[in-house]
Amino acid sequence: MITSDGLATLAAVVREGTFDAAARALHVTPSAVSQRIKALESDVGRVVVRRSKPCVATTDGEVLLRLAKQWDLLTSSAFAELTGAAEHEPDDPRDRPRVHLPIASNADSLATWLLPVIVDMQNRFDVAIEVMRDDESHNTEYLRSGQVLGALTSDPTPIRGCTERRLGATRYLPVAGADFARTWFPDGLKARDLARAPMVAFDRKDTIMAALIRRHTRTPLSPPTTYIPASTEYHRAVELGAGWGTVPQAQIADALAAGTVVVLSDDHVDIELYWQYWTVNSPLIAELTDLIVAAGRDFLV
Repeated sequence: MITSDGLATLAAVVREGTFDAAARALHVTPSAVSQRIKALESDVGRVVVRRSKPCVATTDGEVLLRLAKQWDLLTSSAFAELTGAAEHEPDDPRDRPRVHLPIASNADSLATWLLPVIVDMQNRFDVAIEVMRDDESHNTEYLRSGQVLGALTSDPTPIRGCTERRLGATRYLPVAGADFARTWFPDGLKARDLARAPMVAFDRKDTIMAALIRRHTRTPLSPPTTYIPASTEYHRAVELGAGWGTVPQAQIADALAAGTVVVLSDDHVDIELYWQYWTVNSPLIAELTDLIVAAGRDFLV
């Protein structure tokens, strides 16, 4: 039988990194932590923790880790009665407990359309949303490891125990500052110029630029690259002339209208976005999903 103690202990071991640290966090002995993990592994017939430094969950352990986080969410939500009215209403409504909701997002969504969703959710419910940020092609790892209850991702294949909803696509335009474009791309995006023109990328996981270059050259290139790992600052770096880049259409619209940047090609890159989330009967997850889907429908193409 899988017990709540076993799940809580697994979560503590993975979170703290060692059995001794988990014991301190749980206020039990290291022997008790070891016994609980052994009992959990005996119950499921699988090894759930790799005894490395730090300890990490196995593939089967990740399933139980998600279950542990789901259990925490459901019990916390039940205590707060989901709508923000705790069982014993405090004198000051500001003292109501808030349910922790961890999610994963890519930087561009957070900078353009997700933040109002977060604010709306926290205004309507007693929740505190934690955003873990990574590239949209990597965010399912947060779901797989049980660190988040939902993720904005470009991966349409649902993780075990999760549901997937298509949101739409973020359209990226190849743009550059007007002076930069005249100097480096007098004839548009040509292979000879793409090979030497300075480029701005978000980070080394960013594949959007490489996809656009392949369309125009049919060959991989390694142009000089500046890395700016923040969405707003990335857009500003392109506008100021640090290099050319691909920027979300909605984010660059004002600069295009002002003439401080120009579009280098009619070509564009559309990155499909999906919302993957735990398949559990949680009104909070349902409300968050509705808000995300509605915002995606309004903003994405």
